[in-house]
Amino acid sequence: MPIDFDLNLDFLAELNKVSLCNVQPGLFPTANRQATFSNASQSRSESCIAINPRNPRNMVGASKKFIDPHIYLFRLGVIYTFDGGNSWQEATLPMRSGWDGMTDPTVAFDDFGNCFLVGEPLRFNRDKVGTSQDLTGLGMVVYRSTDGGATWQEPIQLTTDTTDDKQWVICDNNRFSPHYGNIYVVWAASSPLRFARSTDHGQTWTGKAGEPAGSTLVSMQAFAPELAISPDGTLHLFWHNSGGSEVKYLRSTNGGSSFAPLQTVVVGMESLSGNLPEVDQWPHFENSKFRVLTLVTSCTVGKAVLVAWADMREGRSRIYYRRSPDGGATWEGPAAGQPLLPNVSYGDSHCFHPQIVATETGVVGCAFYVFGKEFGYYLIRVQLAGSWDKGVTFPTFVTVTDKSWDPLVNAPAVHGNGAVDFIGEYFGLDAGEESFALLWTDTRTGVQELFFDEVQTKKVSCPHIPEVVGQIFGGVASDGGGFVIVGGKIIKIPPWSPLREVYEVLGAFEAVGEIEGDEVREMRVAALKTAVRQLERILEQL
Repeated sequence: MPIDFDLNLDFLAELNKVSLCNVQPGLFPTANRQATFSNASQSRSESCIAINPRNPRNMVGASKKFIDPHIYLFRLGVIYTFDGGNSWQEATLPMRSGWDGMTDPTVAFDDFGNCFLVGEPLRFNRDKVGTSQDLTGLGMVVYRSTDGGATWQEPIQLTTDTTDDKQWVICDNNRFSPHYGNIYVVWAASSPLRFARSTDHGQTWTGKAGEPAGSTLVSMQAFAPELAISPDGTLHLFWHNSGGSEVKYLRSTNGGSSFAPLQTVVVGMESLSGNLPEVDQWPHFENSKFRVLTLVTSCTVGKAVLVAWADMREGRSRIYYRRSPDGGATWEGPAAGQPLLPNVSYGDSHCFHPQIVATETGVVGCAFYVFGKEFGYYLIRVQLAGSWDKGVTFPTFVTVTDKSWDPLVNAPAVHGNGAVDFIGEYFGLDAGEESFALLWTDTRTGVQELFFDEVQTKKVSCPHIPEVVGQIFGGVASDGGGFVIVGGKIIKIPPWSPLREVYEVLGAFEAVGEIEGDEVREMRVAALKTAVRQLERILEQL
C-alpha cells in the first residue's frame, strides 16, 4: 500500500534529520516578544508557562492579572499561542459565584494534549485593605483545557480550606513510567503539606491511597513546595520554610499512593528571609521595594535530580543548588549546596527567583532574575545558565532580556501597602526537545506586562546551498558510494545501495531547509515525496 501522510511544516521538521551543517551547542535567545497587552490597572506578575508535548508550537502561560494594583486585587490571566510564541491570545477562566479573585497560577500539559491550571480562588475583604487579612483563600481548584488553552472547563474543587496556598502541578509524561499520565498537585503556605493526584486525565482527584484530595503528607509546616518526576515515574517533592536553613524532601515510587520517610537534603543554606531588610515583615533588597523570598525549584535529567534556590551566604543573593546522581537516594557535594556559577562575578547585584528544568535531549537550564545598577538605575534582567553534563556543571549562561526593566514601574502595592511592591515570587520556564521557553514580568512598555523568548540549545550553520547539494549528489551517487550525515552520525553508503536514492533526496531536502519562500517549500515537498516513493519501492522488493 502507498504511504499516505498529511504534509505540514512540523512533520517536515521531524523528518529533517540529514545534515551537512555545523552544529554549535550553546544558549541562543531568539527574540523578546511581548505576550500581553494591558492597561496600567492590569499589572501582570508571577508567571508560569507550559509547552504542549504533542504540539511544541502550542504553549499556555498564566499570571496574576490585577484588577486594582493599588489595593492588591487580582485574578488570573491566561494566555496561549499556537505559533511558537510569535503571537498570543488571552483566554477566560470560568469563575464561580462568591469568588472575587484568584492567585498563584501553575500550569502543566500532559502527554495527551490536556492542559491543567491550578489556582486558589479568593474573597476580597475590602474593609481590611492594607492588612494581611484583605484576602481570604477559598481552597484549591483545578481547571482543564483540551484545546491548547483557548477554552477552559468548569473548575474541579480539590479543597475548601482557607489556609490552602502556594501550589504546584506536574504531569508524568514519561512513556515508560508505570504511572504515565498521572497528574500531581501539592501545596502549603506555612501549613501542613497537602497533596492531590489524578489517574484519569483530570476527571477525578484523590490524595494518597484511600484518602480524598488534599490529604496531608506531613503535618509539620511547609512552604511553597515543588515537584519533579524521574523517567521511571519516581515523584520528587521539595520545599524550604522561609527563614530556615534546610530543604526538605519526599519521594514516591508508586505514583503517589505512599511516600518514603521525610529527608533533609540541604543543611546550612541562608534564606533571603532573615538575611535582608524587611518592611511589614517582607524581605527586600537594598535600593528596591519589591518583596523577595527563597523558594526552591527542582528538575530531573535522566537519573539525576537537582534542587536550586536563592541563597544569601555570600552577602548578596546568589543561586545555589544540590544534585543527586541516583534519583534522590544519595546527594553529592557539600550539604549546604554549591554555587550554580562559581566563576561568574555579579558584584553588588543580586541573583534570585531561580527556575530549573531540563530539555528532552538532556540540557539543564536554570533561569533567574538579576537585580543591580545599570546606567545609573536599579534594573532587572533575565539570565539563563545551561548544563550539558546533567547538572554537574553550568559552564554557559546568557542574558535573555534584550532590555533590562525597572521593577518600580507600575508595581502593585502588596496588600495595599505602598512601601512594598510586587513583581511575583517566580516566573515562567519550561523546556521542549531542544529549547527553553521563558515568560517573565517586564516593564519596558511602562506597564507591568509579560514578555516571552525561546532559547535554543544549538545553532546550525550551513555551507552555501548549491555547494552542499553538489556534495550530496556527487559523493553518494558515485560508483564508489559515499558518506552522508544522518541524525548527526556519519553513515557510509556502499555502491548501488538500495537506500542511496533515499539519502540523496533527503540530503537535498535538508540542504534547502534554511531558506524561506514558497518556491523552496515546493522543492522540500517534492524531495520528501520522492524519498517516500523510493521507500515504497524498497519495501516492495523486500
